[in-house]
Parts: sequence; C-alpha cells; structure tokens
Amino acid sequence: MEKKAEPLKHIEARIHELEQSIHEREKQLKDRAGQFKKELQEELSPEELVKKYPLQTTGASLVFGFLAGKILRSVISPSSHTNAQPASKPKSESSELKNAVASIGIDVLRSGKDLAFSYLKHYLDNRIKPGKG
Repeated sequence: MEKKAEPLKHIEARIHELEQSIHEREKQLKDRAGQFKKELQEELSPEELVKKYPLQTTGASLVFGFLAGKILRSVISPSSHTNAQPASKPKSESSELKNAVASIGIDVLRSGKDLAFSYLKHYLDNRIKPGKG
C-alpha cells in the first residue's frame, strides 16, 4: 500500500509546483501588462505627440479648425435651397438656435486654437531654452 501512496504524493507535489508556476506567470503577465499600459499612455499623451511631431500636430489643428469653421458657417448661414420655412416653425426660433450653435462653435474653436498655440509655445520654449543656457 505504501508503494501506491508514493506516486500519489509525487503527483500532488507536482500539481502544487505547477499551480505555483502558473500563479507566478500570471503575476508576471499582469505586471508586464500594467507597465505596457503605462508606457503606452505616456507615449500617446498630447504633450508627447506635440513634442515628437510639432509641425504635424499644428497642421492637423489648422485643418481641423478650417473644417470646423466651414461646417459651422454652413450651419449658420442660410442656404439658398432652404429659403422656404416650414409653417410650424417660426423664423425667430430657428435663428436663436443658429446663434446658440454659432456661439458654442466659436467658443470651441477658440479654445482649441488657444490650446494648440499654448502647446506649440511650450514646445518652442523648451526647445530654445537649452540652446541659450
């Protein structure tokens, strides 16, 4: 009987070793995934993107601003195709909505422009300062 118990003890010991190994690998994988996530967040942060690609981000901001302006202008300005107002919708209600959308759009564009220029200024300041000192 004792001979039958020995292989069983070896199997249980091996199972325990394998479980420990699995837990260690799982912990290593979680640590690596956390580190990878942290590095990815740092690399894709707006500051890092502006530092790496200052001209491209400025160009993208200008293109976005141009397109947003075109879209807002088309929403705000009356179209020649839609001169006829529906009878159920008063003209003043429509113009108030257009004015509100225009105000919000202009504020968003100005904020985006200010943000883009502040990133660019910060980048240029950091780029120029080490050269002087």
